[in-house]
Amino acid sequence: MAAKIALAGVGNLASVFLQGLKFYSGDERRGLWHPNVAGLRPGDIQVVAAFDVDSRKVGLELSKAAFAPPNVARRYLALPRGKVVVDAGISKGDAAPHLSGMRLEKAGIDDVTRRLEESGAEMLVNLISSGSGASSEEYARSALKAGCGFVNCTPSLVLRNNRLAADFAKAKLPLVGDDLMSQFGGTIFHKGLLGLMVKRGVKVSKSYQLDVGGGSETLNTIDEGIKLAKRAVKTTAVASEVPYKFETIAGTTDFVDYMGNDRTSYFWFEGSTFMNTGISVDIYLKSSDGANGGNVLFDVLRATHRCMKVGRLGTVGEICAYGFKSPPKPMRFDEAYAKFAALYVR
Repeated sequence: MAAKIALAGVGNLASVFLQGLKFYSGDERRGLWHPNVAGLRPGDIQVVAAFDVDSRKVGLELSKAAFAPPNVARRYLALPRGKVVVDAGISKGDAAPHLSGMRLEKAGIDDVTRRLEESGAEMLVNLISSGSGASSEEYARSALKAGCGFVNCTPSLVLRNNRLAADFAKAKLPLVGDDLMSQFGGTIFHKGLLGLMVKRGVKVSKSYQLDVGGGSETLNTIDEGIKLAKRAVKTTAVASEVPYKFETIAGTTDFVDYMGNDRTSYFWFEGSTFMNTGISVDIYLKSSDGANGGNVLFDVLRATHRCMKVGRLGTVGEICAYGFKSPPKPMRFDEAYAKFAALYVR
């Protein structure tokens, strides 16, 4: 039983995701967090359609588009040639800054809906650039019209659109998101250390997280408007781990082109303990964005597919809280993971 998906956006995360599907198509298990989720292996995920607005990718077969500029994700392995050709996608005047001046290949909602229906896709996975909120919502409406679930991996707050969420619930389709949280990236690391400090009785007073990276994702995020929106999402996600108010900031600070798809996150924590004795932590984390999202995206897609098959639909809380920075109902990570694992992990 295959979980048939369509990709909106063929960027760096999509590139590594596709390579991961190939890598784990057989018995390989190295680096795989959950081999079986909801009765499915990674090899049971099948990509049947893809969309993009970058003229350098539209019209290319997907295995070629995955490595086309401006993608800088690592080539872990060669992708076999398939039958999926990248179709023109949706742009509602909110194209990413890195596409400024580029010729865009645009399609309407009806074109995307028709292609989703023709492909037999069951879920549309939104991987387009940060800051494209209007386009993200239009992709969601297209998925709704085509009878597909929608998984929003971008920082656009699609699930906060009450009308859209109600329409998905009425159609008995899952709406999952927002903003995919990496397996061991800056947000979960920040949340994890804050949670540990709280559990050990440290009174947290301040923390910050500053990210520096390469690739178009980081380049987009240093745009002032996108930076502030992204910072608000990450900061809120981090703050939810502490049961009282404290000062915290989390967000991207700069772009370094030669870092490619890699990222360095800098953290600082301040707190106090016995007799108000001060404690501080100063640390950094190095990671690769695309690979860091792969395991979580695998898990989210398999769990969402299960929900579609058994009728647990709408905004599925435990999937959103487990896999995303800005779920409708935030939970501490240990609570979210326990609920997700109890329902889906075998």
